[in-house]
Amino acid sequence: MEHKELSRQLGALHDRVARAPSRTQDDHELRAEFATLLSFAQTLRTDAENWRTAFEDGLRELERQEAAAGEARARSAAERETLMRRRDALRFAIENTAGRIAQENGGDCRNTLPVLRLGEGLTVCSVTVLSPRKRFRRRPDWLVTLNDSRSQVRVIRSY
Repeated sequence: MEHKELSRQLGALHDRVARAPSRTQDDHELRAEFATLLSFAQTLRTDAENWRTAFEDGLRELERQEAAAGEARARSAAERETLMRRRDALRFAIENTAGRIAQENGGDCRNTLPVLRLGEGLTVCSVTVLSPRKRFRRRPDWLVTLNDSRSQVRVIRSY
């Protein structure tokens, strides 16, 4: 908006300068008109320089904000990558532990609840190891999940 106003004022100044010689034949009046127009031109130049400085400052601020946003996205992506590696390691540990228990006891592994949330869109599913039943005797089952801090595998035995 300010740029349009400065452009309009500059156009008006050009028109006045171009018409000044035709409006008067008197040299004193012409000098007075040009002196007035010179003062107006100097004010217009100062306004234009101030506008340009503010515009450039705004551009620099925008570039700074974009750089900061890019750095934040990069940090977020790195944190997510670290969290994904942690999730994969925990998932492997749960599945490996459950597989070992199932192999030792002749059981069957199944993903089950609880599903533990590690981050936005990142979860780890617990695994239940079901033991085969022998006649009417119930054998223990196991829940392989994470501890409360979600940092280590925890095995819970149930009958």
